[in-house]
Amino acid sequence: MPGLYKECERMLTPAHTGLTERISSTRSSTGITLDETVVEARGRMRDTLSSWCALAAEGCGVPAPAERDVPALAGFLAGRLDWLAAHPAAGEFAEEIAELAEGANEALDPRRGRARGLGPCPRPGCTAVVALRPDSGGRVGCGSGHVWQPHEWLSLSSRLARPERHERQEYVA
Repeated sequence: MPGLYKECERMLTPAHTGLTERISSTRSSTGITLDETVVEARGRMRDTLSSWCALAAEGCGVPAPAERDVPALAGFLAGRLDWLAAHPAAGEFAEEIAELAEGANEALDPRRGRARGLGPCPRPGCTAVVALRPDSGGRVGCGSGHVWQPHEWLSLSSRLARPERHERQEYVA
């Protein structure tokens, strides 16, 4: 996990191109380069490992790692693999770790077409970015799973163009 996390971090450096998202409230900002799939893969790694660390810490009667740093979280879990293997949720743990690795490897695949960010999802309560994903046959959807069919694209474009939706966007890697 730490190696995949570090490789995803490398993909987010300025040498790589991906989605360009505005991160300030000013219209003159050009923003930074983000590949949302890589950012999501890193977030899932950190969140999932943190969750398992909390369970292991409680079960072993030890404090969980103070930092949500993937190498520290993975090291903590590696030190408690015997406990995790004996836990009733051991199969779920193994599945989730395999899914994390698969998701990170897919995000890092150089053959994957880079998504083109279109704007924040217009669905109420959704904070994901709507993107055109060339690797999925031109699918338009957001990271939360909302998808728009070709006959809906025109109405979607007018909802994405509303300036009030773009006033304050913050993206955290």
